[in-house]
Amino acid sequence: MTTVADLHNEAMEFTELAFLARMRGEQVDSMGLFQKALEHELDAIDKMSERVEPTFSVLCRSAATLALDCNEFRKAEQIVTRALSQDIPEEIAEELRDLLEQVQFKRHLTLRNVTLEDDEIRMSLAGQGVGFGVVKFDEFLSRATDTSKMILRIVERKQHKPFRERGRPEKSLRDNYELFLSLPRAAGFSVTLKIGRPAQQFLPGLLLEPAVILDEFMDLIDLANRSQFEEIKKRIPDPAYFRNFVALSKKIAPDGKNIRQVGFTAIRAKSERSVELTKPSVEFPPIAMEDSSTKSEHVIVRGVLLYADGMHADNGLIKVIEEETKKTHTVMVPEGIMSDIVRPMWDSVIEVEGKREGNLIILEDIREAPI
Repeated sequence: MTTVADLHNEAMEFTELAFLARMRGEQVDSMGLFQKALEHELDAIDKMSERVEPTFSVLCRSAATLALDCNEFRKAEQIVTRALSQDIPEEIAEELRDLLEQVQFKRHLTLRNVTLEDDEIRMSLAGQGVGFGVVKFDEFLSRATDTSKMILRIVERKQHKPFRERGRPEKSLRDNYELFLSLPRAAGFSVTLKIGRPAQQFLPGLLLEPAVILDEFMDLIDLANRSQFEEIKKRIPDPAYFRNFVALSKKIAPDGKNIRQVGFTAIRAKSERSVELTKPSVEFPPIAMEDSSTKSEHVIVRGVLLYADGMHADNGLIKVIEEETKKTHTVMVPEGIMSDIVRPMWDSVIEVEGKREGNLIILEDIREAPI
């Protein structure tokens, strides 16, 4: 006789096959497999003769996630609310509430008759700090800016250009891959970034199709959300570009409070794809973990960033002065971080984390200091 466990295991097998089909670009097959997985998970829930925790709530969480993968938003809502109406473990209840936010995000795109043209990507924010078409200015602006930086870095890397540590992107890059921003939309908060098509006709080996850029962006964000940083390193073997991506994705990621989710949706080859970045920034790895041949003291320094000097070969130097003691620290910044991450923090109160070696601190992480 088929048991609850048997049905759940079969659902997980179909889910794995669905993800593999999605990675191969087989969208129709993927949706069919997700649908089979959902049917098995719902059968497992119905087969329970009595509600046992945490089995019941875990199965509901899995079924609701599969309903979301199948774009069955109403069914996902029903599963989540069914589980939340019961006395279930608070940890799983919180995960179900987060899942409900994801459902609302996707419903927002569908029910508002929102369509995306080719070469567009929509960024949507959700969380306690987001109202009906309203969000704190800094929460939106910083993420939109860092998303545009990440896209331009993808273009430079794909064109095999050395990492640009200082200065503006080349004029040809700015002209051929100009970014446009649409007006924000209500029902949550979302904007659209559009990559302008190259001014000249596309020539293989010379210019990148915008769709290729968006594919790379969506793949990397998805890997970052799943903590697959070794896989990202395989795709971005250049250390400077890798550090830069980790640092920018960490800044784009939600804080887990005001912003609980940063969603991206794009259309590639007439097929819509969504990625939800829900991994909080505090769970990202250090942006520049450097090897050290000696035993070094781990330090965290809080102070005001005095200046950023990018003239020292592959590394730049910054000076941080502590607010109370006025003690000055010199910090070495590895390549890939100075231009996009460090310089925008000029004259701000920051925290630097790293290894002290002699009179230098070798930077591993840098962030704006909490107030």
